Amino acid sequence: MNDPGVNHSLTADNILASFPIALQGDASAAALGAITARLLARRPEEISQLRIYPMIDQLPERLLDILAYDFKVDWWDPNYTLEEKRRTLKESWRVHKMLGTRAAVEMAIRAVYPNTEVLEWFEYEGGKPYHFKLNIDLSDIQCDETRPWRVLERVNFYKSLRSHLEEIVFVMHTVPATLHVGGGTGASASIGVPMEKDVFDFQDTLHIGGAFGAKADVGVPAAADAFHFRAALHTGGVFSGQTELSVPEDISPPSATTILRTGGVCTIISNLSRGD
Repeated sequence: MNDPGVNHSLTADNILASFPIALQGDASAAALGAITARLLARRPEEISQLRIYPMIDQLPERLLDILAYDFKVDWWDPNYTLEEKRRTLKESWRVHKMLGTRAAVEMAIRAVYPNTEVLEWFEYEGGKPYHFKLNIDLSDIQCDETRPWRVLERVNFYKSLRSHLEEIVFVMHTVPATLHVGGGTGASASIGVPMEKDVFDFQDTLHIGGAFGAKADVGVPAAADAFHFRAALHTGGVFSGQTELSVPEDISPPSATTILRTGGVCTIISNLSRGD
């Protein structure tokens, strides 16, 4: 908004300048006017909110609905988008001024559908007197199927009473596009296997999934126990081994006292006679 300048700003002197001349000679009225002017000059921000016309693009949506009711915008639709409501309210004063004319119909509908054209009966072939057509371009406009009809229900508010809407033409221009269709596709092939004798010839590593087990009996010659591992022994899963060691017979008499150690129990055997 442009700065109104010193001569037109909300100052006490400028407000008093509009004070009626007939009351300026009355001391009481002049004093009341001076007090009122000083109070108003202190609240410019609140006064700015009263400027409806230049503030339509900043007003909240709920206030737009209230103003539409107050200004009797009978063709108002609460389901309009916020931008459509702003355009409709801006043009409502001009529509009221030109009610019953072609311009009023075009302005009212163009607030919602900018590319709207009214054709009088003499502008198209076969037109009847006092009839007209509407061409509404819906390109690049997202709406449901009922919305255009809600707009047209309000045509009677601003058209001439003697005029009759003969036809409505909805036009939609689309740009070339590629149509992608989703779905599933599949293919099946059957390969015959000739019947032959089973032959298994593994020349490389065989990998078997699941459980695998193997058993081998390896004889161990009788010899002094000796274990020499010259390579790493890897066993997977559970591994167990068993070795039997022969114990030579010992016929020598035991010593006087022999201690036999077993797991968890210790036994002392004494070979002494009662007289020793």
